[in-house]
Amino acid sequence: MAHQKTEVDLATIVYRKNPTVQFELKKGVVTIIRPQNHWIQRVLRKLHFKIPQNTTLTLDDYGSFVFRHINGQRSVYQIGQALEGQFEEAGDYLYERLLVYLNHLDQNEHLVQQITHDTE
Repeated sequence: MAHQKTEVDLATIVYRKNPTVQFELKKGVVTIIRPQNHWIQRVLRKLHFKIPQNTTLTLDDYGSFVFRHINGQRSVYQIGQALEGQFEEAGDYLYERLLVYLNHLDQNEHLVQQITHDTE
């Protein structure tokens, strides 16, 4: 049975941006730029297939706020506190949702990397 993380647990989990990730920041909104540079994509472009050089992923207000606050030094607890201060409606299940989101950015999207591990 999983237990809810405590403030101490959350203070030990830190993420940093993946150094290979390209992104733009405009008016507080983060847009991830993903190069489409696989060898097969390059070959298909030479054969005149319409494959873009880059694809983009624009994060919403919450996602952009969280991504901007990830710096390799702020803990999940600190990011959550800032998120709660910025968005008053973020309070319900804040840390559970934040951990799920950060795990998704790490494991599925490879945009961030966890650099400290929780003590479990």
